[in-house]
Amino acid sequence: MFRIAAVGLILILSFHSSGQTCLQKLDSANYFKYDYPLKAKFYANSLLTDLDSGNCVTEIGLAGLYNNVGLVLWEVNDRQRSLTAFQNAISYEVNNQDSIQKDLLGIYYNLSALYQELGKFNEAGKYLDLAGRVTERAYADDPKAQVRYYFAQGVYHREVGNFEESLDALNQAIELGSYNDSIRMSLQIELGTTFRDFGDLGRSETELLKAVEMAKGKNEIQYLRAIDRLSALKIEQGEYSDSENYLLYNLEQKEEKYNNDPIVMLETLNGLSGLYYRLNDLKSANDYMTRALDVAGDIRTIRPYMINNLGTIYKRQGDIEKAEECFKESSQGFLGLFGSMNPDYANSLSNLASIYKEKGDLGKALDLYMKVLDMDKVIYGTEHANYATSLNNVALLYLQFGNFSLAGKLLQDAKRIRAHTLGNYHPLYIKTVNDLGLYYMIVKDYQSAMESFDHALDAEIKHMQDIFPVLTDKQRKLYFDETRYNIERFCSLAFKGDNIYTEYAENALNHFLNTRGILFYASEKMRRLIQNSDDSKIKRDYNTWREKKYSLAQAYLLTEEDRIKQGISITHLEEECAQLEKDLARKFKVFADQERTTYHHWGEISNSLGDSTAMIDVIQYRNYTIDVIDEEIEQGFEDQSRYVAFIIKDDSTFIPVRLDVDQFDKAFASYRNSLKFGIKDKLSYGVFWKPLDEQLGDINKIYLSPDGIFHKLNPVVFFDASTNAYMADKYNIINITSGKDLLYREDQSLVTDAKIFGNPDFSKIEGYSLKQLPGAEREASDISEILDVRRWKTETYYFSEATEDKIKSFSNPGIIHIATHGYFIEDPNHTDPLHSSGLFLSKSESSENDGLLSAYEAMNLVLDETNLVVLAACETGLGKVQNGEGVFGLQRSFLVAGSQNVLLSLVKINDQAARNFMNLFYKQLLVEKDPQQAFFNARTEFRKIDSNPYNWGAYILVSKG
Repeated sequence: MFRIAAVGLILILSFHSSGQTCLQKLDSANYFKYDYPLKAKFYANSLLTDLDSGNCVTEIGLAGLYNNVGLVLWEVNDRQRSLTAFQNAISYEVNNQDSIQKDLLGIYYNLSALYQELGKFNEAGKYLDLAGRVTERAYADDPKAQVRYYFAQGVYHREVGNFEESLDALNQAIELGSYNDSIRMSLQIELGTTFRDFGDLGRSETELLKAVEMAKGKNEIQYLRAIDRLSALKIEQGEYSDSENYLLYNLEQKEEKYNNDPIVMLETLNGLSGLYYRLNDLKSANDYMTRALDVAGDIRTIRPYMINNLGTIYKRQGDIEKAEECFKESSQGFLGLFGSMNPDYANSLSNLASIYKEKGDLGKALDLYMKVLDMDKVIYGTEHANYATSLNNVALLYLQFGNFSLAGKLLQDAKRIRAHTLGNYHPLYIKTVNDLGLYYMIVKDYQSAMESFDHALDAEIKHMQDIFPVLTDKQRKLYFDETRYNIERFCSLAFKGDNIYTEYAENALNHFLNTRGILFYASEKMRRLIQNSDDSKIKRDYNTWREKKYSLAQAYLLTEEDRIKQGISITHLEEECAQLEKDLARKFKVFADQERTTYHHWGEISNSLGDSTAMIDVIQYRNYTIDVIDEEIEQGFEDQSRYVAFIIKDDSTFIPVRLDVDQFDKAFASYRNSLKFGIKDKLSYGVFWKPLDEQLGDINKIYLSPDGIFHKLNPVVFFDASTNAYMADKYNIINITSGKDLLYREDQSLVTDAKIFGNPDFSKIEGYSLKQLPGAEREASDISEILDVRRWKTETYYFSEATEDKIKSFSNPGIIHIATHGYFIEDPNHTDPLHSSGLFLSKSESSENDGLLSAYEAMNLVLDETNLVVLAACETGLGKVQNGEGVFGLQRSFLVAGSQNVLLSLVKINDQAARNFMNLFYKQLLVEKDPQQAFFNARTEFRKIDSNPYNWGAYILVSKG
């Protein structure tokens, strides 16, 4: 907050010994205030005593002395004595003149700023109004004085939540244009900050970037302040990496130069804590918030906010006792600052109530939630989103108490209010609808529960599809984890009993179709390719699209009232985004591959299938149970997985098939043993495939979207003892990630350009001891010879040349063949599946690459015109199996990178068998020029020379359709 010295108050007309003494004390206080604040406080208080006692002569300006000693006391953190000094200055002047004479202007500003710092905003507003009246009367023709007033007014209105008034005042100050560089920078910073608080993040970024450029190299304090505000904006935008870079830079600069100034340090420390809290790095969040509290000390207007934030960190860490202490202290702090009808106080009480609820002290929790509900009613009225939040909190407590009827009514009220104030796509509205679903499950109204969960998922998935392009990888995973949980919960009802034949089961399938594989969204690759494009219009359109997508994501989080105030139409934004996506997809193929966010229905897939072709979508789920027992809501999924498969045919046929999981473990063991020991498996067909086989009729081509255990199975090796036939005799099966892929199939000619890797040098890869693969080298050599006969453009890389750098340098080769080791990290605590699988390659001496090509790195390769990737490593088709998302492994990564097909192995077979199959496959590829048909033909030929299903059934083909 700016402290503005009084204008023209110190007029030295004559000197007497007592006057000189008072001035000397003021000089001493100013001299010592930075390095020796205790000495400064001693001289300032001594001077204040002299002034109050009448020991300073009036000729030197008593009001000026009071004002200046007030400023010193403020600097040394004696705010109450500072307040007294300012008020005495006003009393002296008002006794001699009226209350709006110009010599009072500086004192009014100082009092307004000090009262804001003390959290007494009514008093602050009163003195700011007086400053405005003085400015209007005495400085009507002075633009600088008017700028000062509008600046102070803009900051004040933002602090009390009057954003439109704040923007008006700051813009008026800027339009006047009579100010020095420092004031102009401050205005720009505050304008950008107000736009951020108002919710206009795009405009906020524009204004704050202007502020950064203005201050750079000219005013370091202003520059650091602008960076702090920009970093806070970046957190709101989800650009966490940029925010972290800005904040760490600021911290380094401030620690070096301003470590003793708490106000300068606080904003950066608080920003870092908030950033790491959002990233779930709670230790770092705690460390920085603790530092911020140490720096802030007992500053009354700051500490409650910091303590409240610290409480939220403790709560997420599971330290309920410390969280409770924090919320108690912050609520008392807010009460002292603002009184009992304040939103910050209400928020802190609500946090405290959540602690009591978690501790099982439901009576205390209900008392506090009801108190907050009453406060919200007064502060916001009964049609406000915050009031709905309190209704929702109270309703969930009534559920625990067993008062189901009242709980249901309150949830319905909360749903209605949130729908009206927030809209149907806001996360809080979605939460209330899900809470209603849980309520209906508790009271055994399963039909209504299904309707609620289904309605919530419609909104949630649409919202997710719209905002994914502007989220970070980590944000997308956190968002999808919750959505996947909600989909599985809905499935537990939709697949129960006869529900499997209703619209709810169809809707569950549609939800899966539209979310499978969604985490594999190569936004970084797309951004890199477009920004490296030579087409400036594509760059502009892409950046415009990103801004529109971000605006849409933010619009979902606003209330309806805020949208109306800001002139935002969600429908209009959605239409703008859709049109930009069409334009970009037409011009830039990678955009078309990545931006498929339309919600699709299984009927569209049926219409895309050819004759005698079906799609089978396997869905793994678990039953979900919820009940209230001893005032506790006990809910969750059962341990046992269940499976439903849906057969979609080309005549709009939709056949649900429930699979009996009781024999799954035994059948899978039989499947593995039969392959390993070369015996016919008479069990797995009946368990895993027969229920489907009976519904397929004249189908001979199948697109299979597997889930769960089906990722580890190759159905072509299932043996039907009754007909003495393998399924390979009946069906050509192609694995896909999602049926939605079939809607975007493209005819792509085979480019006769192959990059072949065989037997990389593993000796330089740190932390691993891997055997070399001479068989892989022979396999690669064979393939090169086969393709060279037809004059393909082939490049073969062995040993030290088969580097990670080399594969990352490729741009759209026709084929990539990689014969090497694969890796899969099975650690259940390894939370990032994109980094838990990959391929071992050679490590270059001069490269930063480590020789491990992870799935994440593979996903960002440039393969948009690549027809085929062959992964001839061991068991490259496995990877981490995760319900609802398929295999988080290499297969999906190479498809997202652009490849139309990926050929890979489910089991490790001997070198000669692998070499034989690959030779047959590439020979067929030269004839067919179609990887899918070449694969089927090669398997047929391979079975003639090798009847062991372990070998001829080792490979699967994963395709985009």
